[in-house]
Amino acid sequence: MENLPKICVDTTDAFMTTERFGTREEVIRWIKKVGIDNKVTVIISRSDTETGKRGRSNKIIFGCDKGGKHKISDSGTQSASKKCGCPFKIRSTPAKDGSGWKIDVKCGLHNHGLSDRLEGHSFIGRLTTNEKQHVADLAKRHVAPRNILLSLQDKFPENVTRITQVYKHKSVIEKEIRGPRSEIQHLFKLIEDAGYVYWSRKQDDSEVVKEIFWAHPDSVKLLNIFPIVLVMDSTYKTNKYRQPLFEIVGMTSTELTFAVGFAYMESEQTENFCWVLEKLKELFVKKDMCPQVILTDRDLALMKAIEVVFPNSINLLCRFHINKNVGAKCKQHVVNDLQKTIDTLWMEVVWASDEVEYGQRLHQLEQACVDYSGFINYVKDTWLTPHRHRFVGAWINRVLHLGNTTTNRVESAHWKLKQMLGNSIGDMVKCWEAMNNNLRLQLGNIRASFQKSFYEVEHAHVSPFYGYLRGSVSRAALRRIAEELLRVDYVGTNRQICGCTLRTSYGLPCACELGRYRVGGIPIPIDAVHVHWRKLTMEVELEIGEDDGSEVDMTAAMDELWRRFRSLDVIGKRALRSRVCELAYPTMTTLCPPPEKIKTKGGVKKKGKKPADYDVYRDPSYHEYVDKASQSSQRQSQPSQTSKKIKLSKKQPQFIVQFPNHIRSYIEDVVNVESDGNCGFRVIASLHGYGEDGWSMVRRELGLELIDKDMSTLYDKLFSNRLSAVRESLMIESFGSQPPEKWMSLPDMGYLIANRYNVVLVCLGNPCITFFPMTSSHSPNVSIYCIGFVNQNHWVQVNMKEGFPLPPVTLDWKKFRSHIATTWMLGFAGRMQHWQLLTPVLA
Repeated sequence: MENLPKICVDTTDAFMTTERFGTREEVIRWIKKVGIDNKVTVIISRSDTETGKRGRSNKIIFGCDKGGKHKISDSGTQSASKKCGCPFKIRSTPAKDGSGWKIDVKCGLHNHGLSDRLEGHSFIGRLTTNEKQHVADLAKRHVAPRNILLSLQDKFPENVTRITQVYKHKSVIEKEIRGPRSEIQHLFKLIEDAGYVYWSRKQDDSEVVKEIFWAHPDSVKLLNIFPIVLVMDSTYKTNKYRQPLFEIVGMTSTELTFAVGFAYMESEQTENFCWVLEKLKELFVKKDMCPQVILTDRDLALMKAIEVVFPNSINLLCRFHINKNVGAKCKQHVVNDLQKTIDTLWMEVVWASDEVEYGQRLHQLEQACVDYSGFINYVKDTWLTPHRHRFVGAWINRVLHLGNTTTNRVESAHWKLKQMLGNSIGDMVKCWEAMNNNLRLQLGNIRASFQKSFYEVEHAHVSPFYGYLRGSVSRAALRRIAEELLRVDYVGTNRQICGCTLRTSYGLPCACELGRYRVGGIPIPIDAVHVHWRKLTMEVELEIGEDDGSEVDMTAAMDELWRRFRSLDVIGKRALRSRVCELAYPTMTTLCPPPEKIKTKGGVKKKGKKPADYDVYRDPSYHEYVDKASQSSQRQSQPSQTSKKIKLSKKQPQFIVQFPNHIRSYIEDVVNVESDGNCGFRVIASLHGYGEDGWSMVRRELGLELIDKDMSTLYDKLFSNRLSAVRESLMIESFGSQPPEKWMSLPDMGYLIANRYNVVLVCLGNPCITFFPMTSSHSPNVSIYCIGFVNQNHWVQVNMKEGFPLPPVTLDWKKFRSHIATTWMLGFAGRMQHWQLLTPVLA
């Protein structure tokens, strides 16, 4: 005892027992359990099994994990060791009387302290069989390691595993699944097992993959069912090789997006795009089938490839990116006061309905930009002269694009894929797995949307007018027809007023056509709807054309292959056999991924820190550079303006003097919007999160609210003989300034806004009014939109302090609201009484 160090812990009593154990496994379990209960990590130091040979006997020697000598290393790493020469020792052998295994504590002392907890211990933290299976199940579903660890702790409360063990076991699982196969071999195996259609090609004089293209079998089926419009775009930062990912998507009859195919490419040159598009062409069952419309960005290499591979397809350009780039150029060349005016004139050029209107709108833009030749030359030379037929309404309204005028569909698909990927450092196998999982979810949603259109009928479509279409046409198409029906009241059957855009661009009956059906008292015939909208299933066999059957017959090719094989010498036979084996056994391929990261146009051009203002590590678009520079210059100009003032006073919000005195102290800010006859709808769009430019969407949604079947009785009573006038005020013929009869007026629009968006609308003006929803019950988390009427002709957004008083409701609200809507007044009774108390002060 004198030779023991000062720290001495005796655990002899804990391990002393007269119990006998039937097997060595029982001994090990008991020893380790007692050790854990006493915060001792017991390991097997030595063990032996009797074999009949001399010196071999059944025994187990247990020790402490801190037993053994500490080896001193000269390495500069932060390595460590648990060893401190702990003398703890237990011996277990079978009893001579055959009663089982006995335990003999040789030394129960420890020359070190015992930890109070065992979290993070490399031995105790090892995963059990059940825990390993749990980790494997969650890893298969791409659950993050941190969430796997939390799940382990919930399911196994005694678990002391750390996240390092989870990472290690995930790595072990991946290695076991892949086995000895290379990355590309394993990728081809997964693709083959899932039944994908795929092609690949390698670089010249190399085994490195140059391009690889794959498509899900159900995606191929959807492509042949819905081949009219395809949207294409490249995205970046999806894999550790920095190869750009080219994605192609389409649109179903229910207006859902489906992925057609994916391609990893070496670079984005015309030759690379041509190869991918040729493979896309092979996915069509019939030779003469091709997309009618292909929507892309202004990528000249891709546009050239489309001309080569799909010469009969119409290549439209994304309006969103064009408008953003024109807006960015406008910021560079045009003074601030004119930027909004020129942006509006540009949008009128883009939305021109015919070539005559296009010429007039362009002339107006040229007149406004007479002092800005750099801007107008850019607009003409870059966009209008070479590409106006690809994005201007006067031309694309004649094209069956089914409403696709931007690449938003494929951009959204990129985002969903990157959400599934999680990071950009995975190999091609991880990328394929993410795509496959994303596709499974996507296809499930598409099948469900078909069933909804087939079995469910929206309330707005129960009229006999839709009798031939219900269950045979998608609900998305019926909604567009219902919206177009709102135009019939002022279009009638006049084709010139109608414009027939819905017929030419969507393949659906337009307003003048619907007017003729209504006048004739006949339901909309099924033949009036394009066949695209009538396809409500993907469980069909693809039809092969009469001349296309020979393309899938390999008899002649196999006979020729055998003939050539027999005619070759030994070396020739080996070479031919090698090439055939590559096709027959893709999992044995010698292809390999790129050995180093390839820099593409979407990658970062220079090494350095990730730009703080961008969500991905990439070269920003042109308009992002301009926006950033504009914001920076505005920030820099502020100090110079304020530095001139010796004493700063708090500036009163604009228009505040036009509001009642008793409410001014509750106003935090007044936000002005453009005064173009749409100002009221601009305010509501901004409050609802659409942004000020979403005013047209608010008009459209309030129009839909008026024709909602569930609300029709309420609005018939509320508006009575003014119903058609209210509906007419929401309909506009252009996106420019609106006449007074199209302005937002209260109280009519107040009821619609509160009901449509289920919000509380407060109007500060003359008079001040509160609008509660009329058919729903009080909600404590409801949004309160506050607007103000100023100058007797303009609406503004008013930002109020929390808990501000609420003005009274209208008599019509009290008269026509539902019974459950009374809870709104009860819920806000205190704030409405506060208003009444303040009002006499004004007098």
